[in-house]
Amino acid sequence: MLSSELGVVSAHQARCRHDAVLVGIETVLHDDPLLTVRVAEGAQPLRVVLDSDLRLPRGARLLVPDSDAGPVLVFGSMARATPARRRELEAMGAEVFLTPPNEDGCVELRDALDVLGERGVQRLLVEGGAKVLTSFLRAGLAQRAEIEIAPLWLGASATASIGDLSVARLGQAVRLESVQVERLGSSLLVSGDIVYPARSCA
Repeated sequence: MLSSELGVVSAHQARCRHDAVLVGIETVLHDDPLLTVRVAEGAQPLRVVLDSDLRLPRGARLLVPDSDAGPVLVFGSMARATPARRRELEAMGAEVFLTPPNEDGCVELRDALDVLGERGVQRLLVEGGAKVLTSFLRAGLAQRAEIEIAPLWLGASATASIGDLSVARLGQAVRLESVQVERLGSSLLVSGDIVYPARSCA
């Protein structure tokens, strides 16, 4: 775990400020998170999982009944999710929504966001990992970023936080503006508004 103690508190405070918190299925499979607010004071957000194949395991902590936790919403792809698996997850307490597939056969993000909007979600916290973060950036759907930077070099063994954004030159880069920097113990929290490159006309 790279987050500092203050970084963990900051992350939970961020959950308090949002109506829902979203991760991908790989994060659930690797980290088994609760996605609840525990080390800060505030309301519990809706908990959202992008899971095109509906692979959310029966033993996931997200599915453990907890009266203090927000509901769990799972988004699958109509091209990949089976009715039987949907019924199984719903029997375990999850709310399951299927979207038309995107070009990769996965959940169509805009359709998922429409459903969340209908549920009253105005502020969505996307916690990652790399595949989900990259998808939101490639679609131009993220508006603000908060990045904790630890004073560590991991080299080639590190897991990339962002995947391919098809940036061939600096002018195509996604960048941050109105940047703020905060100390979190030995780490830094860099935050700013996300600005996408202007699209060239055909």
